[in-house]
Amino acid sequence: MLGTAYVAAAIAIATASVVILLASRSVVLTIFSSFTIAYVLASVTAMLVSFGWTLGFLEAICFAILIGLSCDFVIHFSHSYVNAEGAVDRCERTKHALIQMGPSILAAGATSIAASIVMLFTIITFFVKFGAILLCTILQATLGSFVVFLVLTDCLGPADPTYLFDMIQKRCCGGSENVQGDDVVQ
Repeated sequence: MLGTAYVAAAIAIATASVVILLASRSVVLTIFSSFTIAYVLASVTAMLVSFGWTLGFLEAICFAILIGLSCDFVIHFSHSYVNAEGAVDRCERTKHALIQMGPSILAAGATSIAASIVMLFTIITFFVKFGAILLCTILQATLGSFVVFLVLTDCLGPADPTYLFDMIQKRCCGGSENVQGDDVVQ
């Protein structure tokens, strides 16, 4: 069970990284996002171990869901960081992401926390465990996205996050267009 949980976590983080890379078109933001997702996964695992939980079938199912929930906030911040208008530095991009997505992410976190608190008072074991994991995940995902991810982008983030992808696209697509354009001119 433990080996399968590790493999599932690795697959989920790798898949999330690919999706983030395709969505943000930034290698640096993908690394920051993957680091933040790994932080959320590790911190929630540590919280559950401190509660005295062991890995069973229900916990494994909840962990599969946890990884999907942990990347949601980071993806939104990453997308907003990339979409800042004009040539702005990383501090302005981080500020733009925080202002544009911060309130929505806080609202989503608040509603998810409310739902998880309701689940804690049910009598079905799966819902109680899922509620506890959801509560821990949303708390850590909010903390991770607002503190870990945004601090990384503010201190080390790229000023032109899509430069590498734009350059590759220009060389791949632009190179063939120039050849066709030269052929037409001749």
